[in-house]
Amino acid sequence: MLYHELLKQFLLETIQSIFIESKIKEKPSDSIFSIEIPNNQKFGDVSTNIAMVFSKKLKTSPFILAKIIKTKLEKNNKISKVDAVMPGFVNIFFEEYFWQDQLKILSSQKNKYDYKIKKKKICLEFVSANPTGLMHIGHARGAVFGDTIASILSEVGHDVHREYYINDAGEQIKKLENTVIFHIKNKGGFENISDELYPGEYLKNISKFFSSNDLNNQKGDSFKQKIVDLVMKDIKCDLKNLKIKHHKFVSEKKICSRVNVNNLVNNLDKLNLSYLGFQEKPKSFSGDNWKKEKQLLFKSKKLGDDSDRALLKPNGEQTYFMSDIIYHQDKINRNFDTLINIWGVDHSGYVKRLKNAIHELNEKESFSFEIKLTSLVNLLNDQKVVKMSKREGNYVTLRDVIEEVGVDVVRFMMISRVSEKKIDFDFNLVKSKTKDNPVFYVQYAYARCKSLQKTYREVFRKSIDLKDINNINLNNLKLVEEKILIKKLCNFFNVIVSAGNSFEPHKLTNYLYDLAKDFHSYWGLGRINDSNKIISKDIDLSMSRVFLIIILGDIIKKGMNILNIECPENM
Repeated sequence: MLYHELLKQFLLETIQSIFIESKIKEKPSDSIFSIEIPNNQKFGDVSTNIAMVFSKKLKTSPFILAKIIKTKLEKNNKISKVDAVMPGFVNIFFEEYFWQDQLKILSSQKNKYDYKIKKKKICLEFVSANPTGLMHIGHARGAVFGDTIASILSEVGHDVHREYYINDAGEQIKKLENTVIFHIKNKGGFENISDELYPGEYLKNISKFFSSNDLNNQKGDSFKQKIVDLVMKDIKCDLKNLKIKHHKFVSEKKICSRVNVNNLVNNLDKLNLSYLGFQEKPKSFSGDNWKKEKQLLFKSKKLGDDSDRALLKPNGEQTYFMSDIIYHQDKINRNFDTLINIWGVDHSGYVKRLKNAIHELNEKESFSFEIKLTSLVNLLNDQKVVKMSKREGNYVTLRDVIEEVGVDVVRFMMISRVSEKKIDFDFNLVKSKTKDNPVFYVQYAYARCKSLQKTYREVFRKSIDLKDINNINLNNLKLVEEKILIKKLCNFFNVIVSAGNSFEPHKLTNYLYDLAKDFHSYWGLGRINDSNKIISKDIDLSMSRVFLIIILGDIIKKGMNILNIECPENM
């Protein structure tokens, strides 16, 4: 059992015994206290806030409870020392052999770790860029973020279904069609292009797939559909280049059929969630020609919204709100346990509204619904922001960025921070070969691990197989830096679980970067003192250290595989 799970068990047994002594019948939960690796070694091998979590329940101060826990943990023969620290942290030091044994356990579990989760059927909808132009770097953030969450959740054992919702209905598609028609009639010219059309070179190029005869022979929605199909073909090409896969592309136009619209209208009416009325004048509307018209409204106010929201326009067309309700209701009907949406931060005001509507419609259903928001990406070149305006048609496309820096860099950087915070994507930095470039730094750590294994084979004319564990003396691993690496390696699966539970893939990129940093520092010790070289004349010591390096390389490789990022063996 790896230390995180083992220590959690120790702590639960400890707090349970204190509950019994205090005549508390409640069973303590393991999900509300943390176990962390302190940055400073003097604060222990690991530290926990368990005393601060349970002190109120036990009607005592966190520090007093920490001292009680300290006394009980000190009886464990794997633990060498325990400190109770204000305001109530418990810092734990393990015996040296404990970490060497942990490395053995990790070597046997790294390819078949049991995450012990309850498997869920999850629908993860991400990207869903409007089919009105090429993808830009902002779309890449949501795309990589969603794809990585899907990979992490799949890794721990969930059944993850990836979807892309195509907004192929509504005003933006009419605008798209009118723009292409304009270019066909003007033979690709930009003269006198209206503000009511999409600017830019891309749709001008799309218009070249059509002729004047196509305009004369328009039948129904076939012309419009062909335009959408052409744009989606390019978007799918960009997704493929970004190594993004979806199981299903859902058409708004198809899912919002008249039958589905009528079914929802009837259902909302039965549940008393809608009515025919007049929507309030939008606060953002400053003109005088706003017309008050009766339309079907959702009772958003009673669910905490600042106004009731339109479901059908006065002309009978459905709004985006109604389309989204229909789409998400379809997900519920497909029996998913969890719905996860990845949206841009500009949709933040829409989150509560949609979640409330879906939960009201499915009050008796058991499911969870999460919406994660991604913030903007600032492109920097020579420390200057590259200005982009999709409105003006002069934005930097995703394919341009991938061509410039490579797909691995884009993928890593798009999940390098908390999703709600902006990312500065510095072209100069991500093309540099320094520790300031996190992608290079992690990949170089893996390449260095492989190089050390090759050197060991050349020097001693033999290879190390992880199955040879009984022939390797891990007691040789006594350096502080070696223990730091072992602790972090054994924390890998806990990081995966944490990243999956919180939908925060940056925890994995941060982990890999920190692991790489510690490894490079460990490697550098040999340049200062020959006795600290990973490979020396001492075959026994070298074998122990290379064994550690093999596991380290395997963990980096596994982490990067989850991120769908290459790990070259030579750099």
